[in-house]
Amino acid sequence: MIEVIFAVMIQAEEVPLPVDEPAMPTKAEEAQKLGYTTLRGGGYHFERKDGTEGVAVPGRILLNRGVIELFACGAGGKEHESVVRIECDVHSLDGALTLCGFRRGKVPKSFGEEDQGDRLIVLVQWRSEGNEVITHRAEDFILHARREMPMPRVGWTFVGAWVDVLDPLSPPNERKTYPGLAAVASKSVMTTFRDSSTLLDNPIPDAVDDTLYAANDAVVPPPGTPVLLILRAPTKYEQDQIAKLEKEW
Repeated sequence: MIEVIFAVMIQAEEVPLPVDEPAMPTKAEEAQKLGYTTLRGGGYHFERKDGTEGVAVPGRILLNRGVIELFACGAGGKEHESVVRIECDVHSLDGALTLCGFRRGKVPKSFGEEDQGDRLIVLVQWRSEGNEVITHRAEDFILHARREMPMPRVGWTFVGAWVDVLDPLSPPNERKTYPGLAAVASKSVMTTFRDSSTLLDNPIPDAVDDTLYAANDAVVPPPGTPVLLILRAPTKYEQDQIAKLEKEW
């Protein structure tokens, strides 16, 4: 029943238009020719001539309809409730985001929190059957059930929490720990439902409700489609639009 409701709630004219984003290389060899640094397990860190830094990682569509708790997960994560599975080492992705200078922070409870991590723009890029490059904001892939509209384009908060992990080789009477990236264990890369172990979290305050978000089959390509996730800093225009949406939301 839920899927039927979501299938009719979005009219064609309400689907956000594609984003004007240059086509990015999808293969490591192409990225290396441009001077980009490739990541272990797939993907690369890029820096454009305008100084914009970001990370691009390959992925594959898992779901294009139904209630979700994550936008993206790593292999072996919550693939049954994620739109995309990234095909990149989660630890390497975190390191690349740090290399870009993005600041990690606490899980946000409201838009105005000062100690939350940097807000990132995430785009999804793929090729149509006619070999046309299509680009959408990640938010376009997600429906907000209560508001009957796509998730607002407010970006994603860099959390990337580190936790104390028990050293399994330490003696029972000397329980030693070492710092570990929480997302390596959870495989949570981008979450719509609040998750302190994720890399990037949904900054909207209602993310504490796990029934509010669903995949937008009006935009998401079919399951199995290879895609490229582009994570980068917002432009000045995008920052202004995010601030405006936060006030309206």
